[in-house]
Amino acid sequence: MLGRQSAQPWNNGSLLVIHPGGGELSSLTNASAWSFHKGHAASWEAAGRHVYCQAKAPDLSDYEGVLMLVAKEKELNHYLLEQLALLPAETPIWFAGDKRSGIQPLMKRLPKWLKPAQKLASANHCLLFASARSSQPHSPEPLQNYARIITYELEQQQKTFVTLPGVFSREHIDPATLLLLQHLHDLPTGRGLDFACGAGVIAKQVLSLTTELMACDVSPIAIAASQMTLSAEPITADLRLADGIPENAGQFDFIVSNPPFHTGQKTDYEIARQFIKTARQHLNKQGVLRIVANRFLPWPEVIESIFGHCETLTDDGRYRVYQATCR
Repeated sequence: MLGRQSAQPWNNGSLLVIHPGGGELSSLTNASAWSFHKGHAASWEAAGRHVYCQAKAPDLSDYEGVLMLVAKEKELNHYLLEQLALLPAETPIWFAGDKRSGIQPLMKRLPKWLKPAQKLASANHCLLFASARSSQPHSPEPLQNYARIITYELEQQQKTFVTLPGVFSREHIDPATLLLLQHLHDLPTGRGLDFACGAGVIAKQVLSLTTELMACDVSPIAIAASQMTLSAEPITADLRLADGIPENAGQFDFIVSNPPFHTGQKTDYEIARQFIKTARQHLNKQGVLRIVANRFLPWPEVIESIFGHCETLTDDGRYRVYQATCR
């Protein structure tokens, strides 16, 4: 949609693209990106563009304009709008997004430190608006002020974890994750990996089983949440920002996960397919892969094709816990 506009003011001066959905906009020669997905950030790097893949805002005063791609998560959008207060007054801002992202109601409720939004274009279920930083003073709240402590019960004990905007399971513990937590006590002791760690719920549960734990996620905000969740634990986990299992991760005695099957709003089975394939290569002999998933997902067939077998440890009617051993 951006390329179809006769006037393209975002091409003038240095531009920061916030929350790009991939590398499509990396062709903008004047643009850098602030990304919340390591894979998307890699696309910008491959195009020779500067990219920040981090939870906290870069120095926004370095840019003469901002293009924000509206996220599907309302709280993440609120966090990003707060950060736009760091822009100098009169800095132009463009907002683009799918109608399903909630961009229309968001534009009607912009905070006072942003000027009222003007609709520029509508095409292919996407909308484009223009605004600018107003002169209204405002200092954004630090990231830790967005932290929310979630309490849940496991084996008649109260447990907690910390979440942040845009992180999976923001309101309550995910029921699939809870099912997996109930079936982790017999994992082999040794070096472990929590793949797609999110807010660090699983990592916190398996820390005591490990001699060393690595936890990885594609999202820098998820890594920040995991740091908060694990901050009071006596054992330190190695938290990695990575698109998939880190290449230099080494070998593990167990790998656990509630693997994602969405990228943004789109169903994406390739994430878990690639993870299962790569997991086999990173397991020691007799190492264990244990995951939880919706019953309809085709992971038993994928696991069996890679490991030669797949065991169902439990099935609650909605979710199943699967296991395979590296033989």
